[in-house]
Amino acid sequence: MQLNGQQTQQQSEASMLYLGLDVHKRFISVTVFNEHSYHSKAHVPTAELDAYILGLQQKHGDCKILAAYEAGFCGFSLHRHLLELHVPTLVVNPADIPTTDKQRTTTNDRSDSAKIAKALSADALRGIWIPDEEVEGDRELVRYRLKMVRELNAVKNALKMRLLKHGIVLPKQYDNSSWSAGFRQWLGEQTLPTPSSQRAFDSLLEEYDHRKQRYAPHLVVLNELASTPRYAYKMFLLTSIPGIGRLTALSLLTEIGPIERFTTADQLASYVGLVPMQHQSGSSDRSMPIQRRAQTDLRSMLIQCAWTAIRCEQHFADLYERKRSTKPGQKAVVTVARRVLNIVYAVLKNKNPYQRATHS
Repeated sequence: MQLNGQQTQQQSEASMLYLGLDVHKRFISVTVFNEHSYHSKAHVPTAELDAYILGLQQKHGDCKILAAYEAGFCGFSLHRHLLELHVPTLVVNPADIPTTDKQRTTTNDRSDSAKIAKALSADALRGIWIPDEEVEGDRELVRYRLKMVRELNAVKNALKMRLLKHGIVLPKQYDNSSWSAGFRQWLGEQTLPTPSSQRAFDSLLEEYDHRKQRYAPHLVVLNELASTPRYAYKMFLLTSIPGIGRLTALSLLTEIGPIERFTTADQLASYVGLVPMQHQSGSSDRSMPIQRRAQTDLRSMLIQCAWTAIRCEQHFADLYERKRSTKPGQKAVVTVARRVLNIVYAVLKNKNPYQRATHS
């Protein structure tokens, strides 16, 4: 269950208690706020939260209770648990909580929970989308691949830097981003100047082999997930778009969730972070770089997809060249990425695959 401002406003006719929760590993700082003033504050051990909520419900039986907490390390488990206790709960982006300059520079657990409770009572908070546990699990599985890629790339970079440090120059055929079987064999044949350096280098090679061996089976698991009835047709729709492969398509589906939660393509672009910031004051109205708030992994993937689409289809290449005539290539490709994302929205919304442009 996810609440929005309209729902909270509808409940405001009844007597309400608003709970601001600042969540930590072993305790939760709770501020209770009613329609008029602060009611109470407490540090509640996590194991005693149920008893605390039940106590509030018994003491204020005629009140409806609404809670909110910042999205963070505890994910959505607390949200689901509070719903079981019949406490509707918002999970909010920390950046969306109204904050004064003093609150920004002077912070503690009690003031953080009070800030949430006060904003909740003023109907100033909007909850983020809460995926069901199945989608959340799929998202974790897909995100883990990105973690594996980053760790594998870190080992690759460390190996190359170790060679450069000892004056060993990579052969021209291996001085690129590709790691072939021949390159791996060449790495294993290198001799470093001291036994300790050699052992450190060999340990890095062992780590590379281990991480690569773990990565391949994970791709098999992701491919099986993509082929399930939950994703199969949507995968077909997304992979019909030039530049989007199976891994990117699966990432899009697990991160975006149901496309129906976005009423326009602009909302989806804002979620991903492919819209420009804007500064308007008086007669001045200027666009700025794309917003910092973003789903950074998705945005990076879509930019990579845009480069592929530019090579694959003339429509995207023409768009890129038009934009490149007035701005640098790195900015022009963002426009192409936004076009790709608009197409993603359209094919998922209409449930029809992308039709490639034809040229006479």
